[in-house]
Amino acid sequence: MSKVSPDNYVAIQGWMITDLNLKGNELLIYAVIYGFSQDGESQFTGSLQYLADWCNSSKESARKVVKNLLDKELLIKEDKIVNGIKFCKYRAVKPKK
Repeated sequence: MSKVSPDNYVAIQGWMITDLNLKGNELLIYAVIYGFSQDGESQFTGSLQYLADWCNSSKESARKVVKNLLDKELLIKEDKIVNGIKFCKYRAVKPKK
């Protein structure tokens, strides 16, 4: 069952396409994470499954996209271990004009 409800939405801004040259699943996942972290203080703490649901793809596919965005330095990742369980937080990097 998808974690995306019929009332959820993602905002894709023009600069994500023109300045970052993102498309497909990279664009969708970047936009989802940007939506959670655009205030510069908050972070995306959701699961890879949530991102996969937005792309209508697998967790492994979402994992690869997140890795690509990290390699392009468009995301910042913070790991935290709580009771032996690793939690990841992500912030989208907005390019400077």
